[in-house]
Amino acid sequence: MLHYCALTTGSCGNCYLFYDGETTIAIDCGVTWKKFSTEMEMHSMPLSSLGAMFLTHLHPDHAKGVGAVQRKTQVPVFVSSTALRDGKTEMDKLKIERKLVFPFTWGTTVGVGKFDVTPFRTSHDSPGSSGYFIVNGNDKIFLMTDTGVIPEEAWGYSKVSSVKFIESNYDSDMLAHGPYPTWLKARVRGEYGHLSNDEAVNFAGETSGRGDQIYFIHLSDNNNDVGLLKDLVNKTIPSGIFCKVCERGEMFEGFTD
Repeated sequence: MLHYCALTTGSCGNCYLFYDGETTIAIDCGVTWKKFSTEMEMHSMPLSSLGAMFLTHLHPDHAKGVGAVQRKTQVPVFVSSTALRDGKTEMDKLKIERKLVFPFTWGTTVGVGKFDVTPFRTSHDSPGSSGYFIVNGNDKIFLMTDTGVIPEEAWGYSKVSSVKFIESNYDSDMLAHGPYPTWLKARVRGEYGHLSNDEAVNFAGETSGRGDQIYFIHLSDNNNDVGLLKDLVNKTIPSGIFCKVCERGEMFEGFTD
């Protein structure tokens, strides 16, 4: 059984923790050291169990706390080789300790304790952005955020995962009629932007079955509405599947069966 916790999600910050009773891995760290360390302890995840951190990409809402956590814990941080090669300026701004950063190749599994973490390429305007397929014993978890298109590999990983974290960033009508300038609207809905509610919910419905747990994450504060997304989920996702629409900044936790 895995214990997992989202410390926050959305443009305000993103951080996801997975603990098997011995080892904790973190996906992203868009929070302060104080929040990271305090919430780990509050949710019975010992700081001493932190084995590795994996980054989806180098935007501050996903990586602004990485440097502080590195300096406090010496935790190794894994990013794609593309992010390491092309993201040097971003790493310097975020004060990420390069000596503790290790590159991976998409499709190649990284082992941390009993966790096997397989990264896959996503499509975002940050070099080397990645999603993750996580296996620990019989537990399989899928995490995909900040991508303008759904990569081919994601379909297979999501279908075999019982717990899924899927970006559902914007409602198409709200974005079209909202306050963003034309160039920013094009960026959000473009190939290197984010997933719409329709794209995310349809993907979730097609790759999920009875007993699965789906968390819709990274909702836009300006271009989405929790009620709209919940209505779409209720209309689209079959019964027998647990679904949670995660509000911006919300903290939540759960357990695998």
